[in-house]
Amino acid sequence: MSKIAVIGWDAATFQVIRPLIEAGALPHLGQLMERGAWGSLRSTVHPLSPTAWASFMTGMNPGKHGIYDFISLREGGTFQLTNGGDLRQQTLWSRLSEAGRTVAVMNVPMTYPPVAVNGFLIAGMDTPAHATDYTYPANLRTEIESHFGPYQIDVRARGLPWQSVAHFTDTYVDRLCASVHQQGHVARYLLEKTELDFLMVVFTATDRVQHALGHLLAGPVTPDDGIGRVYRACDAATGQILEALDEDWTIFVMSDHGACAYRRTFEPNAWLMEQGLLKLRPEPRRGPWDDYLGPASRRLRRLLGLPPGSPSGLQRFLERIVWEETAAFALGAFGSIYINARDRFPKGSITSRDTYRAVCDRIVQGMLAVRDPVNDAPIVRRIYRRDEVYQGPNAHLAPDLLLETYEDYFVRNNLDHQEGRLTAPAGRYGARSLAHTGRHTPQGILVAAGRGIVPVGEQPEAQIVDLAPTILYLNRLPVPTTMDGHPLLGWLDPAYVAAHPAQTIQEHLGGAAEGEALGEGYSTRDAAVIEEHLRNLGYLN
Repeated sequence: MSKIAVIGWDAATFQVIRPLIEAGALPHLGQLMERGAWGSLRSTVHPLSPTAWASFMTGMNPGKHGIYDFISLREGGTFQLTNGGDLRQQTLWSRLSEAGRTVAVMNVPMTYPPVAVNGFLIAGMDTPAHATDYTYPANLRTEIESHFGPYQIDVRARGLPWQSVAHFTDTYVDRLCASVHQQGHVARYLLEKTELDFLMVVFTATDRVQHALGHLLAGPVTPDDGIGRVYRACDAATGQILEALDEDWTIFVMSDHGACAYRRTFEPNAWLMEQGLLKLRPEPRRGPWDDYLGPASRRLRRLLGLPPGSPSGLQRFLERIVWEETAAFALGAFGSIYINARDRFPKGSITSRDTYRAVCDRIVQGMLAVRDPVNDAPIVRRIYRRDEVYQGPNAHLAPDLLLETYEDYFVRNNLDHQEGRLTAPAGRYGARSLAHTGRHTPQGILVAAGRGIVPVGEQPEAQIVDLAPTILYLNRLPVPTTMDGHPLLGWLDPAYVAAHPAQTIQEHLGGAAEGEALGEGYSTRDAAVIEEHLRNLGYLN
């Protein structure tokens, strides 16, 4: 039985890693690649953190675990922001805990509110900034803060109105590196505190810096630019963890998706409105300072312990929809389209299967033909229908259509106001303190080394759902038949594989998978905090 460490570099890409290794800037990751196996790790559709990390931790596609985006459709046709309570299947660390393994899980997205494990859990980016209940056991928070100061799950992505973008970006990179440094120390502390069998830690800083400085991804990243500095911080923190591991450990370094530069944004709701498929009520008149005063007012009310004082951006957008005259609308961070069907939404205008199919066909054909009015470039590469990519008891909660744009385009779902244009330049919009010029791609990374791994170099592409069954297999535990992934036996020592045939166990997707999520959603106050953070990161803007 191996002890296993999984170190996540959110959104890491070999496009950045290769030149930095050649420059000698990532010695620890470079050494792991030299003595192990590595290759591309295919993410989910869409390649978003909530969806991808949920698929990693369950080994299942979203149609089973039920997480599709930062915004979730609930039974009855309502929407709310997603957190770990929306996960409808058992996690890898829950299975390991039940098998008697001692685990420590840190910073994995979609783990708030924290659940009991046989060991420790520190929740990830879905934790509201003011929350104090982000650890299991509860007293772990005070223990960590007494040693390392206030714990940084994520870094605030909004500065003061008078700060220049360049100045705040430099500060932001410094804070990202500091957060990685602290998280590496905490991971090392947990390793030394208890005899662990499984360690999982995710550094989200790589994702954050690539969104803000995505234009650097268009050329070779250097060790001293903003992206290079954050990757170097992650490598140093990884090295700190590796120093605490002996030869009994198997190490995986992975990302949930990749990243690339983009130059243009696309608003699918603008196209739906042009086609007469979406009708919105007029938006309230906005003043020139609303983008600044709105967030400031919300922060002040939060500090005073008051409710948000106004509907969220998500609520305002949904209230503007004229449901009786709307056939479809886009909602989410990467291009998700919902058909306004009566069997999903109380005021749905689509009442027959024939009409539903006709609307889907019209959108697919029209979106694939749409071209940027500025440069005549095609925008949408492919559109997936729900049943093409999702299978399981929760597939009915998925978007009906999922857009895949060309890499030069990022889908922007503007909840506050429609600008009346299909496309716009990438950069700083919505009074963001940071530019937004980097987007996700489906190709993440996987590097494996240590016990049971042979130095075979580059391997064929793996799937993100393959990691959970691989880790169960290395723990000599049977792989549930409900998992969609398979153990990566080709990455492992053939002698070990021959001596330990893979086993499966029959499992039924029952309980929460048949309708009820595992936990409750956010309070109104917490939802306001999370929405503002996601806006500042560019996911809801």
